Amino acid sequence: MGLHRFSCSSNHVAVRHSYHLSVIQSDQYLNPSYLSDPRSGESGAGKTESTKLILKFLSAMSQSSLEASCRDRTSRVEEALLESSPIMEAFGNAKTVYNNNSSRFGKFVQLHFSQKGNIQGGRIIDYLLEKNRVVRQNPGERSYHIFYALLAGTNPQQKEAFALTQPDGYHYLRQSSCSDDKTINDNATFQEVLNAMRTMQFTEENIGEILRLLSGILQAGNIEFMTAGGAQVSAKSAALSRTSDLLGLNPDQMAEVLTHRSMILRGEEISTPLTVEQAVDSRDSMAMALYSQCFNWIIRKLNTRIRGREDFKSISILDIFGFENFEVNRFEQFNINYANEKLQEYFNKHIFSLEQLEYNKEGLVWVDINWMDNGECLDLIEKKLGVLALMNEESHFPKATDCTLLEKLHSQHSKNSFYVKPRVAVHNFGVRHYAGEVLYDVRGMLEKNRDTFRDDILNLLRESRLDFVYDLFEHVLSRNKQDTLKSSSKHRRPTVSSQFKDSLHSLMATLSTSNPYFIRCIKPNKHKTSDTEVHMGSVVLILTSATTGDGSADVQQRISADAS
Repeated sequence: MGLHRFSCSSNHVAVRHSYHLSVIQSDQYLNPSYLSDPRSGESGAGKTESTKLILKFLSAMSQSSLEASCRDRTSRVEEALLESSPIMEAFGNAKTVYNNNSSRFGKFVQLHFSQKGNIQGGRIIDYLLEKNRVVRQNPGERSYHIFYALLAGTNPQQKEAFALTQPDGYHYLRQSSCSDDKTINDNATFQEVLNAMRTMQFTEENIGEILRLLSGILQAGNIEFMTAGGAQVSAKSAALSRTSDLLGLNPDQMAEVLTHRSMILRGEEISTPLTVEQAVDSRDSMAMALYSQCFNWIIRKLNTRIRGREDFKSISILDIFGFENFEVNRFEQFNINYANEKLQEYFNKHIFSLEQLEYNKEGLVWVDINWMDNGECLDLIEKKLGVLALMNEESHFPKATDCTLLEKLHSQHSKNSFYVKPRVAVHNFGVRHYAGEVLYDVRGMLEKNRDTFRDDILNLLRESRLDFVYDLFEHVLSRNKQDTLKSSSKHRRPTVSSQFKDSLHSLMATLSTSNPYFIRCIKPNKHKTSDTEVHMGSVVLILTSATTGDGSADVQQRISADAS
């Protein structure tokens, strides 16, 4: 069940999940000034699947617009666009407690059309990959699909070369006690990704380098530490030598970097031993950096393959993480729900405010619909002294902790009707979002927002014998370099949330220049199947929560207008 939104300007088009996909897709294609936004719906409601259906439809329409002599040349672009999906899903999606194929990043896919109506190229913009999932997951969840596909699909020679074993043999994959899912065929996923990569012109060397890197990340998680005058790599662990071999690093140098922090003091380099906990953080920081830089490299590679001219119109599809409310909600869920809150504001503006003005302009007789403006909730999050501002302020104070952040939030916002100060939970604050109240655990928020990456680790990875690993970090600025730029420009080093806020505002500016169609996805039952009875209780809950500015109010308004 879906609702699509599209936006139209001189160069852009947007989509909205309403009525049926085929109707909207046809309208979108025939009026290429749209911008597709299949973003509405909880996790697992079908937003990513809708995106793939739209891409398939537009590719088919693009082919039908061409003469036979031109189809082969253009079909390569369309094929590349379609084949980008399995790669992005494998590296950017994972099983959560609510969805076995949950997008853990956002993407904005732009398609560029010629005057004849064929796709000439495109571009993928990604947002906020959940790096933390690489090193830890909640109970009942999995890491990214590609890790399990790697272990299931590689041949015996590859398994031996990369020292691969079963998922339970890796610390990063066994923590959640969920390495298997009967609904996911990991072996088939691996073969699909390999085929897609070859279609996208990844060389066999590229593919081998990526598989080697993934294997190195898994091995890194098995490096154990013990206390001996500070942290030391456990002598029992063979993971250090395996990791260093897979990543092309010197094992002794790697052990030193993971267990010691070096700094320059009065022209001399001082080495300070780390605690076991700090050494584990260093190991995990390295693993997350390797994965995120590899993900960025893959997105750049995909964009190189689908790039084309932008001389006429464009249709863009927004596929962003759905609203989330888990048993424990952390930094990632806060940013995800903030993004959904911004998109809900955009939805409200176009479906209620602007449409009501249009009804009045045309003299339609309609019944005023009561819907909730979520502007005050957004003010709580992003205005001066809001949650984001206080989080960023604390992130720049070296002595600030998650507890001091929580104290400031409670002190500043306890009287705000959209803020929740729990009576019992000592590590939580809450926000009353348009889709419901969510409690957030502050533990780890400042660390994730700072996203510090020690220069020692960066320099270690830059000294890799493998060109692929070196290339991933060649242009990553060291903290010393960032501090120099910061001093000269009088700007603080940007935090993760401040960068995400800027990206989100840029996205909203793009959407505002387009004529939107909306796609609203509803999960019919927990199995996400069409041949199972619809769970009406869940559907009604979704629609009634949407009365705050979502589905049911939208339907009421349209019925009212149509009746006149």
